Amino acid sequence: MTMKRLPFFLSMQSCPRRCIYCHQGEITGTFRIPSPDDVEAAAAAADCPTEICFFGGSFTCLPPDRQKAYLNGVLKAPGGSTVRLSTHPECVSPAILRLLGSYPVSMIELGISSLDDHVLSLCNRGYSGTEALSAVERVLDAGFHGGAQMMIGLPGQSEQSSFEDLRRLAAAAKGRPLTLRIYPCLVLRGTPLEELYRKGDFVPPDVDAAALWSGRLLVLARELGIPVQRVGLQESETLGRSVVAGPHHPAFGELARAAELALTLAVRSSLGPWQVPGRSRSLLTGHRQYGLRLLAGMTGLSPEETGRRIDFAGDIGVYGNTPNERGIDGTLSWE
Repeated sequence: MTMKRLPFFLSMQSCPRRCIYCHQGEITGTFRIPSPDDVEAAAAAADCPTEICFFGGSFTCLPPDRQKAYLNGVLKAPGGSTVRLSTHPECVSPAILRLLGSYPVSMIELGISSLDDHVLSLCNRGYSGTEALSAVERVLDAGFHGGAQMMIGLPGQSEQSSFEDLRRLAAAAKGRPLTLRIYPCLVLRGTPLEELYRKGDFVPPDVDAAALWSGRLLVLARELGIPVQRVGLQESETLGRSVVAGPHHPAFGELARAAELALTLAVRSSLGPWQVPGRSRSLLTGHRQYGLRLLAGMTGLSPEETGRRIDFAGDIGVYGNTPNERGIDGTLSWE
């Protein structure tokens, strides 16, 4: 059963430096930083076990007393509640992990972005790919469920670079629980990346190219056994107003899943026929038949003929999984 979630956004709190693409307030639409008292009050008001989430910022880069204040507030939640937090790879020392281990922290997500040293340098991330992988391994070694937040379309990044990143993450996990999020890099107003874009020094991928890139990552993640919890940023009014350029789409995750499905079907059979679960119909027919048109382009068939060769039959596992295989959040892993 999926646990109810209680999110808190600590936008850009204690980040070691500003990445060239980042403006978390505009991304989340949250500018007021909740206090430990806010967390305690909300946790105490919960009427069932709850997953309390600290997103944005770098939780473990906060001063230890501030971390404890937030985590002590969490203890007011009903028994069985857990904590998920996101943080920077630089701030997961053994001492910090021991502190987190004394609270009901179940999952630690790291903002990996990339493992390519050239890309990391261009983005002002402040660490190397090797250092980021070591941080992932420390989290997993300490017994936490790990999370990796990857990005696509970053300055200096290629598709092959991101695929190699994912393979390295899978090798570091060694079968231990690691969950992935994939975010497209957007050019946001007021960021150093906007300046590069305005000068013509950065050209982001368009929506179709980024969705296909993400779809290929989804296929590879499935092959490597890494569940993907989310693709695309949470849409908000402030995000929509702040995007200057880049692959911004309110249903980007659905486009990526549609690309994943089209890629999978094209590999399974170059000309069909294809059987697809009825519940996946919208991935092919939604958004002006994006998935269907993509599959048609891969096979050389017309969209009309491609559609005739698809049988939306029952609740079958098109990816070779069974319908009962579920991800970390309880949802079907291919949804």
